[in-house]
Amino acid sequence: MWEWFGNLTDIVLSLGYIGVYLALVVEGLGLPFPGDAVMGLYGVAAARGLFHPFPVGIVATLGYLTGSLLGYGLAKSYGAPWLGRITHWTLFHRGSMLRTTDMMDRYGPLLLVPGRFLPGIRSVSSYAAGLMGMAFGRFVIYTGMGIVLWVALWLSLGYWFGEHLQAILHWMQSSSGYIGLLMGLTALTTWGVTRLFKNGANER
Repeated sequence: MWEWFGNLTDIVLSLGYIGVYLALVVEGLGLPFPGDAVMGLYGVAAARGLFHPFPVGIVATLGYLTGSLLGYGLAKSYGAPWLGRITHWTLFHRGSMLRTTDMMDRYGPLLLVPGRFLPGIRSVSSYAAGLMGMAFGRFVIYTGMGIVLWVALWLSLGYWFGEHLQAILHWMQSSSGYIGLLMGLTALTTWGVTRLFKNGANER
């Protein structure tokens, strides 16, 4: 059942620390990429002894910062016409760019810290900062803070999952685990349906 997970892990981790760096460059550029899952995967690998968590965190931070700086530099150098063209690609969403620039206009570089955890904003925030002419020093400081927190969170979660993987799998395979999972899914479905009906009633 879990063979596919092991095969995927072997492929991703075979690139070593270079793979960590390249993967996070792609994440920093805002391209479609499951950066959260990959960072968590490296945390699992660190828990299994395949990597040391501290170097992984350093390399991941440098990779993410590199990608973010590239996006910032491109937007600052080529400006709105260039961004207008790339937002027509499926890689970037024009609505996300407009929303992010509006929020950055209100909150300034502070948005770059929590923005690393917000879908839509995370992928375009570096471009928005460059487009708006944010000072390089401010961009590096606030983006760096957000990146360090993001890397630490997902690496820690992956590490915890890796340390408790056997217990989690055992729980999921036990009858009580199935019952608990079923109850959780039932509660989530009930909550979602209730919210849907309430929103529909309010709109009417």
